[in-house]
Order: sequence, then C-alpha cells, then structure tokens
Amino acid sequence: MKIPIQLSFKLFNETTTVKTTVEDLHIGQTMEMYQKVMIPLFGVENYENTILQIAQRIKEGREKKPTPLFIRVFNYVDNLFKD
Repeated sequence: MKIPIQLSFKLFNETTTVKTTVEDLHIGQTMEMYQKVMIPLFGVENYENTILQIAQRIKEGREKKPTPLFIRVFNYVDNLFKD
C-alpha cells in the first residue's frame, strides 16, 4: 500500500509544499522532504552546517553518562550533613 506524505512550510503568505508516496515511512524520506524545503530558503551551506551542528549536539548528549541513582542519593545525604 502506498502511503501519501505531504510536508508544508508557510513563511508569511507563501506556502511551500512537498508531496510524495512511499511504501514504508522512514525518517530518511521525511528528512529529504525537509531538505527540499530548507535549501531554497537558506542555501546548501547553511542547511549542511545546521545539520552538522545538530548531529554534534546529539553525539555529545550520547557521550554523557548519567550518574547512577545511588551516587546521587549518597551525594544528597552527604550534603545534608555538611552544614
């Protein structure tokens, strides 16, 4: 079954619409549709730089390991009795 997809972007009074049909919806297909809207507005270089900045933020977020709960509880209790 073909799935119709439509992406619309309205800027002031002008609306840009990109349409396609796909067998299965994948995030890559959606991102390609956004690319077709964003590049005419902002240019290839700005689009690519923004994508790379977003990717860097995602990468940095993945590298941060959360502090285990027992360490956070220990630090909280330890700080209670320091005063």
